[in-house]
Amino acid sequence: MTLMRRACSVVLACAFAVAGLAGCSSGPGWVCACPAAPKPAYAIDVTMAGRVRWRVPLSPPGSGVQALAVGDVAVFAQSDVLLRRRAAEFPGSRLYGLRLADGHRLWSWTFGQGIAGIWRWQNLVVVLTQIGRSGRPLPVLTGLDASTGRARWTLPMGGDVGSSSPTADGGLPVEVNRGDGVLEVVDLSSGRVRWTRPVDGADLVTAGGGVVVFNASNSQLTSYDDRTGQVRWTLPLTSIALDPTGMHASGLVYLTGEVLQSAGGPTQMLLGISAADGRVKWRFTCSPVGSLDPHAPGLVSVRANSGRTSQDELDPATGRVRWHVISPYSAVATPAGIITASRRKRISMRDPLTGQTRWTARLKGGWLPLIADPGTVSQPPPVLRAGRLLVVPAAGPDGLDLLAAFRMSDGHRAWQVTTGPIAAPLWAVPGGILVYTV
Repeated sequence: MTLMRRACSVVLACAFAVAGLAGCSSGPGWVCACPAAPKPAYAIDVTMAGRVRWRVPLSPPGSGVQALAVGDVAVFAQSDVLLRRRAAEFPGSRLYGLRLADGHRLWSWTFGQGIAGIWRWQNLVVVLTQIGRSGRPLPVLTGLDASTGRARWTLPMGGDVGSSSPTADGGLPVEVNRGDGVLEVVDLSSGRVRWTRPVDGADLVTAGGGVVVFNASNSQLTSYDDRTGQVRWTLPLTSIALDPTGMHASGLVYLTGEVLQSAGGPTQMLLGISAADGRVKWRFTCSPVGSLDPHAPGLVSVRANSGRTSQDELDPATGRVRWHVISPYSAVATPAGIITASRRKRISMRDPLTGQTRWTARLKGGWLPLIADPGTVSQPPPVLRAGRLLVVPAAGPDGLDLLAAFRMSDGHRAWQVTTGPIAAPLWAVPGGILVYTV
């Protein structure tokens, strides 16, 4: 125990020394954190030419890592990091601001809560923190200056929060449970609430195209103006048990759910609803949907079918199937076409309208992570669009983890670089790719 305390004291002393040099800041009353494990982790920036521009040691991650670029600053967010206050240890979270040009640490911020969401708006990093341990405050939205890490504003939410993607003009729709549910839109530039509306349970569906769509517990879909909160339209869906996941694309709101039939039990449906007036334009009968990815000029619906995964490319105007492919992974949309993957360590570029294969590239060691159960719906292959390249975490023939880059135009391998084990998704930033390794 004495040895452990000495080790933690040394780590804390080092952390304070680094904080003094690099501008470390933290929430009120909190000290810099003691790392969860001695093994170092690294933030890496790889250029579009396949060269490692910088490699910076960071604390090991908890259960999740997120990153984004705000101007010339790369922000890394770590969830479930083990923090220490006085004699107690508990999970919290941490943010780092690194200069994108050279990886120099500009600031860090420690939260006594977990990170439930992170967004960028202009020069701000907006973080939603949820309850971290008994006695801590309820969820809080915080707007941090990306250049300095200083808090520009904070907004206590007063209840459990569900959120959606920000609107085009910087409004964040949130559903707050304060006993009775309310729907709010928060202005990300100032932290002020634009408007508040009482809602009857259920979930936020989607935000975009100037509207916020909410599915009430009475199966009524309501569209609100994202600036004023005025109701634009309502759509009763009394015969449908809706999945709360919805998205905007091609002027449509997409919803999945079970249509309750008078005989034969419920039927799984995908609905295409007009975002302008709430009219149901089409219904597509499908097996349970594993994921839903809208993109021009079609909609990819991924579903489990007899122990295998099939993908249907739908025409968003009619809901009819354009083409169909069997794959253990959901598709990835790129400006050049649709990427599909097979278990045989291959990725293929397909024509969005016909599904015809334009090219196929093979990864000798396979991509990471490999599918674990061929009978389940998997996440998309970890393919990142970066300029004119597709970048894939892969296993090299010698067992080393690496990044492999392919040209989107013809599938030619452009470069590969050894990185070490990759612990989080890749992120495209101006001039390069952010990687988090352990």
